[in-house]
Amino acid sequence: MTAFLIIPLAFLLGFALVRAATCTVAATMRWIDDGKVDWLFGLLIVASWAGLVLFLLLQYSGRAHIPVDIEIGWQLFFGAAIMGVGALINRGCFVGTVGYIGAGKFSYILTFVGLALAMLLLRVDPLNPFDPVVVIGRTAIEDSVVKQAVLLGFASLSLLSLWLIIVKRNMAMLALLTIGITAALIYGTRPEWSYAAVLNSLLAGQGLSVGMTVELAVIALFAGAVFSSWLKNRFQPQFGTWKQAVANLAGGFLMGIGAATVPGGNDVLLMWTAPGLTLYGAVAYLVMIATIAVMLFAMPYATKAIARSPWLQKPMHE
Repeated sequence: MTAFLIIPLAFLLGFALVRAATCTVAATMRWIDDGKVDWLFGLLIVASWAGLVLFLLLQYSGRAHIPVDIEIGWQLFFGAAIMGVGALINRGCFVGTVGYIGAGKFSYILTFVGLALAMLLLRVDPLNPFDPVVVIGRTAIEDSVVKQAVLLGFASLSLLSLWLIIVKRNMAMLALLTIGITAALIYGTRPEWSYAAVLNSLLAGQGLSVGMTVELAVIALFAGAVFSSWLKNRFQPQFGTWKQAVANLAGGFLMGIGAATVPGGNDVLLMWTAPGLTLYGAVAYLVMIATIAVMLFAMPYATKAIARSPWLQKPMHE
């Protein structure tokens, strides 16, 4: 696939992100507070389509970028838990943050400022407590019965989503399908395209990508989110309170610390590493969800004060 195609794909991804419930924090809160798992199921649909597309890219092109597994140890669990804490404080994961910025909630820009600060801090060796991530390779799908079973599960869920779209006219499911497919095509072509990778590259003084393809794709992602919100009359520019700004900055910082041990952060976990059938991707994402859930259970009043606000809005399909 031509590298420049990731730009329109990123626009389409941003457009779809605000048309369905794709924020891990919102989905977990819906589960804990209302006993409903439909939004978490939607995230599984995203992962299923992404996993199928990555598999097809690998099988028929042979040139797809597929994630490799890393060593699972205390750092991974710690990092995933910190990402969960940061996402709850931020009132949205990195995926949700894109949607909130697209709706005009500009204090969420500080989430990425916090991410950049975490990256800068961890570049100072005495301040970085983590060991380098240890890559352990990737087992071929044909050599793993477990991976074959997971892929079959992905295919079943994808067929179910198609049935819901065609028979039930479920447009939210169409948005989730679009997210999974476009994300897999982008990551499978240019895994370094994400805003976290762009920030890291700029902070390292590596300059811009060839033809500014990656940077334009990131801009297109947010442009797609804004355009989607505007079409639904949901684009309402506002900066929020100073408390919200502090929460976004702190949340982004904590998610950035966590991303040091869980490569890419929570958006990459959902749309590339877990669908790419890596064990660490699935483990880290489940730990992040579990951390958010435990905090909501253990500190109901504190977490309501943090996370229950007009900023944590329902997705457009409701």
